[in-house]
Amino acid sequence: MSAALGENALRRARDARDAYAANGSIATAVFLADKALSLSGDDAKDALALAELLRVDGQHRRALGVLRRVGECGGGRARLLRARCLFALKAYEECVMTLEGEDEGGAAAPGETEKRRCERLADGNARDAAAMCALRGRAYEALENTVKAFEAHSLALSFDPMCYEAYEAVLATHMLSEEEERVFVASLDGHEDDVWIRDVYVVMGNSREVDSELARGAGEETNATASTSAALELLKHNGDVRIACARRMYQRGEFAACCAELQRQFALEPSRLNGLPLYFATLVELGKKNDLYLLAHSLVDEYPKKAVTWFAIGCYYMATRQYDAARKYFSKATSIDASFVQAWIGYGHAFAAQDESDQAMAAYRTATRLFAGTHIPVMSIGMEYQRTNNLSLASQFFRKSFEICSTDPLLFNEYGVLLYRQGEYVSAVENFERALDLAPKPVTHRWESLVVNLAQALRKMGRHDEAIEQFQYALSVAPRNASTHAALAFTYQVKSRCTEPVSLGLAIEHYHKALSLRSDDAFSQHHLELALIDQSAITVPKHEKVDFETAFPIGDPIAATPEAPSPQGGLFPPPSPRSFRSTPTFGQTPFASAAVDESVDMDQSVDMDEGE
Repeated sequence: MSAALGENALRRARDARDAYAANGSIATAVFLADKALSLSGDDAKDALALAELLRVDGQHRRALGVLRRVGECGGGRARLLRARCLFALKAYEECVMTLEGEDEGGAAAPGETEKRRCERLADGNARDAAAMCALRGRAYEALENTVKAFEAHSLALSFDPMCYEAYEAVLATHMLSEEEERVFVASLDGHEDDVWIRDVYVVMGNSREVDSELARGAGEETNATASTSAALELLKHNGDVRIACARRMYQRGEFAACCAELQRQFALEPSRLNGLPLYFATLVELGKKNDLYLLAHSLVDEYPKKAVTWFAIGCYYMATRQYDAARKYFSKATSIDASFVQAWIGYGHAFAAQDESDQAMAAYRTATRLFAGTHIPVMSIGMEYQRTNNLSLASQFFRKSFEICSTDPLLFNEYGVLLYRQGEYVSAVENFERALDLAPKPVTHRWESLVVNLAQALRKMGRHDEAIEQFQYALSVAPRNASTHAALAFTYQVKSRCTEPVSLGLAIEHYHKALSLRSDDAFSQHHLELALIDQSAITVPKHEKVDFETAFPIGDPIAATPEAPSPQGGLFPPPSPRSFRSTPTFGQTPFASAAVDESVDMDQSVDMDEGE
């Protein structure tokens, strides 16, 4: 009778434990799970249930104590739970040893493959094996062993392509270049009904070039089957997919469209954390300081222990140009989450904004070491070397960036500027044109300086008409840019010296426009004077040779009566031996000689990189 009562009590305790765990009453569930464990005489299943509830409640040490009571009886699930607790306690080496079976002599047997060993430790459960490999990869990341981490994550996805935790880690740490990432996703092999997961991974990846129906517009042809196409059509409205599409808008420089897309998503799912770093970066680009301020304050109240909260505050201070404060909060974000790549890059940008190149490059190098698959920190190092006139090292880092990513217009622009400074104008033009091909159409204000750079390089090559066309294009994007007006004026001035004197009037017109926008522009003032002198030499009519009478009548000069005009119709008396003969001259006209004087170069005053 007492045994039956005990069994009933155990059954009711288990049912109540599961019910309270399901409705989120963790404290009650832990209490009941503890009593169920006693009623069952330390049954392994009850021990696992209690340990899991303790882990959820943050009582990791107590959970480890419960798991020791069952030892190896818990099997692979107990091993995984023990490793999760060790990871939460930051005992990363012990976590790895547990997952690899070294804590209980479960290391790989001779001839046993890594995959087979993981499957054995997970008791043949493929999804438990995937979870164990993903956790092992995260532990290796914490130990800064990126090679082992990637191997573990790859193994997790080979067990189950739906193990998103592993794929997210590969994305977050930028372990792969864009091409490697495309090959990696294409190699994932799962059930035929789960092929949609590959399309979702492709869209969510870091690659800028995406070949998936999820990224296509309506009406575009696809190779997907009817069932897969229907699933993908429904997934187009998924939050992760929409955020991924918004990120590509950001990469193309379409900041307003990116912001609008994210706001639509956040209206459905407020504070979706995985989209917030992108949203903050977009608000910085758009200069929306008030929105950043309000969002940062709300995150401090809701998620004070999240790295994204302090990243938001750093972005606000970047937008308000308070770079010291921005560095402080970016640094705090990296201390909370060392794998937060956006915070590391923002940290470097805050130093670079104050011309502190050494500290900026130290932050970029850390990001490069931790996130080998992204080209942004590598490119940023190249930009810093270029800013400090170390062009040789800048070229090396730009070339390294091209190995990682070959579709970023900003990278082509920066490399083009480097080639321009080295006098390689043909190659510079090729890079600027490639950057324009990759930049969003129509060209926005952000990319106006790219058009100006192309025009400057064309002018250096003597292709004046093409340069003028590009300068005019830049002015259609940003009509109140004084330096662009000055650059266009100088191009007209050089062209007038070489082939078309008539262009001088257009040069003078644009110099006046440049000075109306920036009155202290010394370059425009100086060259306007030269242009006016050249213009006067062209427009003032030539004078016939005349004689000036230098002798005056003796007496009061005021009383002297002017002589009548000479019969020849002149206003001066006929030539005499006392006359001074002279012909007015304005010097040699600038286009009278084949040699062109370009001793003063446009680039001495007009900054090619202005506006970037």
